[in-house]
Amino acid sequence: MTPEQEQQGTIKKPTVAPPTTFRGYLRSIGPGLVVSMSWLGAGDLVDSSVAGGNYGYALMWALVLALFSRFFFTLAIAKYGLCNAVGDPSIISGFGHLWRHLPAIVSVLAFISGFILQTYMSVAVGTALYHLSGGVGGETWGVFIWTLVTVLVTALLLIRSGRYRALELIARISVALLVLVFLTTAVLSHPNAGEFVAGLAFELPADEGVFSTLLVAAALIGAVGGSAGNLMYPEFVRDKGWRGPEFLKVQRFDLLAGVLAVIMVNLAVWVVGAEIIRANGLQIEGITDLAAMMQAAIGPIGPWIFWIGLFFVAFSSFPAYATGYTQILFRGLYQSLPARRQRYGEGPRDPLFNWLQIGVMVVIPLAFALPGLPDVLVLTVAGSSTAAILAPVIVVGTIALTNNKGLMLPGHTNKWWMNVILCVVGAVGMWASYGAIQGIIALVAEGT
Repeated sequence: MTPEQEQQGTIKKPTVAPPTTFRGYLRSIGPGLVVSMSWLGAGDLVDSSVAGGNYGYALMWALVLALFSRFFFTLAIAKYGLCNAVGDPSIISGFGHLWRHLPAIVSVLAFISGFILQTYMSVAVGTALYHLSGGVGGETWGVFIWTLVTVLVTALLLIRSGRYRALELIARISVALLVLVFLTTAVLSHPNAGEFVAGLAFELPADEGVFSTLLVAAALIGAVGGSAGNLMYPEFVRDKGWRGPEFLKVQRFDLLAGVLAVIMVNLAVWVVGAEIIRANGLQIEGITDLAAMMQAAIGPIGPWIFWIGLFFVAFSSFPAYATGYTQILFRGLYQSLPARRQRYGEGPRDPLFNWLQIGVMVVIPLAFALPGLPDVLVLTVAGSSTAAILAPVIVVGTIALTNNKGLMLPGHTNKWWMNVILCVVGAVGMWASYGAIQGIIALVAEGT
């Protein structure tokens, strides 16, 4: 650490000590839960239930591999922030070593992607509260009213100085409740133990062509490695106060705990889909259909449990996205605005931070809960385009930086097996991005 780096605020001395006991490791878990709950959006619940209905227990292994692929990429991204030798606070800053304009480009595109996710997440929270309230506000304005309540509560939460501690508390509560609710529901749906084990053993559905099922699995595995959401994790790690390679072990433990929690919830929803959707001939096309699935699984209390679960899934994501993606934006912009970085040091200290975090990422998404909202095809295409562009950049940049001996501390470049995992998943991810870009082009062509 150089005096200049410390003065600019790009590096800070650790404010906490790494744990030394297993109990200390358990008490330290936090950033992994915050980011994993942000990964677990309402769409995951729909996708897992639909996959269970379509494929039964088969292809569950693809979901597990997808989340572990995310684990390894996010691990590499976080390792750069903890173990680089040049004072970069995160991998976003490190992208500047590849091309000086890259941090700003990646951070702006990630912020756009996060904003689009917020438009869906805000409505998901409002929808959950609307149903939990028994329809207060009416069919026309009910969801909007409850989304407005969500926006106000989130704004008050994030404007406080202890915003990260609040995010961690919400994530802890959400994980505990979601695992309890969906695992209990899965058990009550009487899963087939033999088929469950087979579904984790690289089974392919016989009634689907080998090519088509492998295509689904490859897309699922490859799409998450280069996700912009992975870039939030090192920001939460810094909010926790972890700085330097001495926190590498607890960071790995923390991230693994978060990924395992998401795997348990997704597999539980998948099991319910496999046992309930097929048997009852249900069609899952949206969030409300999942409530019907839960009712078929455990009776009248099912929808109530589902709406509670959805609330915690979406509400834990909504403020986390607002904070994480805004921090990513400032991390990249500060590389292009060194004078502003030297003045404020960290993004949350910048007066512009709250205007973007709350104004853009919390308040503006409220508009998408208005009744009679026009078709959002353009927004959806923009979000898909952003994700497709970012994935190859994040994948290639992460591999390049974490293998650079001139940038990493001695002994902290990637091991050979880590490079194999990153390269395989990265190649599949770039292939998936290429397919996504082709699909976007075809969609735009049809629209015109």
